[in-house]
Amino acid sequence: MKYLFSIILYTLLTSVTFAASPRTALIIGNSSYALMPLTNPENDAEDIAEKLKTLGFEVIFAKNKSKSEMKALIRQFGGKLKQKGGVGLFFYAGHGLQIDGNNYLVPVDFNASVSYEVADAAVNSSLITGAMEEAENPLNIILLDACRDNPFPRKNRSSSRGLARMDSTSGTIIAYSTSPGDVAADGEGRNSPYTANLLKHMGSPGLTIEQVFKRVRVGVEDYTEGRQLPWETSSLRGDFYFKQGPILTAPVMPIVEQEKISPQFNTPQKQNIAVSRNTPNTKKLSIFTNPQGSIVKLLNSDKKYTMGVKLEPGDYRVEISKEGFRTKQQWITLDTENLEMQITLTPDY
Repeated sequence: MKYLFSIILYTLLTSVTFAASPRTALIIGNSSYALMPLTNPENDAEDIAEKLKTLGFEVIFAKNKSKSEMKALIRQFGGKLKQKGGVGLFFYAGHGLQIDGNNYLVPVDFNASVSYEVADAAVNSSLITGAMEEAENPLNIILLDACRDNPFPRKNRSSSRGLARMDSTSGTIIAYSTSPGDVAADGEGRNSPYTANLLKHMGSPGLTIEQVFKRVRVGVEDYTEGRQLPWETSSLRGDFYFKQGPILTAPVMPIVEQEKISPQFNTPQKQNIAVSRNTPNTKKLSIFTNPQGSIVKLLNSDKKYTMGVKLEPGDYRVEISKEGFRTKQQWITLDTENLEMQITLTPDY
């Protein structure tokens, strides 16, 4: 009980600290490309900038910038973040690509005809993470709506679809508009599907940033009929709320709390749950694993796990495994809503 109280107290203190901390954002949207211009990025950037201002962020806003201008903006952002501390946020909308596992944000003056010129013609995403690391502030957010297409001809295997997964230091969450290695839609309205859902949910009171991204993911997946699935990687140590206040819908109980307070979970005994495939009560369970390709099993059900599997509400014990990583088992509760969660495995050194 004392240990649980300490966890709750730590979380509350962390949340209050982030709520009171300075908030600084750099927003860039590039649309006016000579090769493959885009419709929505500058709209996306403008709308995200205005939304963040209402949420207490000091915003540096820019659109249709060259490589040198983007680098100067990142330098300005890094300096301001180092001076003020608190929460840093970077949002980029436009073309993005990966070469040899490195992500590049494409400026409007991009000019490369072969793959080895890309590093000189575009902005490496490591400049963003580097500026944030140098600032040594406690929490950073990176939002990349940046893989709408690949403007660089795929003449060799070093050029790949979409963006690659990025590494970051502790206290950083990186959100991609679609899964690593995949391509996102620009959208038919004013905003891309991803940005439209960000704008819809960022201002919802009482939601942690992870809950915001869960709602964004569901909205984008539904809108694109499963063709686009947003993704996040996180090393956050506390809770961050874009907007404090009472939550509008009941949150899903975190897994760690379920395991601590549910008596039947003290000894992981397998209890078979009857499978009913076509009842109105079934809910979807979607588990996103890091690393990708991990094997997910339902240990107390005779139903085989697949992404979005429909299950009766109840308690399920899941096992996630992959060669070279430590196998993980935990209980989850599928209640009155579809459940999406991300589970990260630890390398087996």
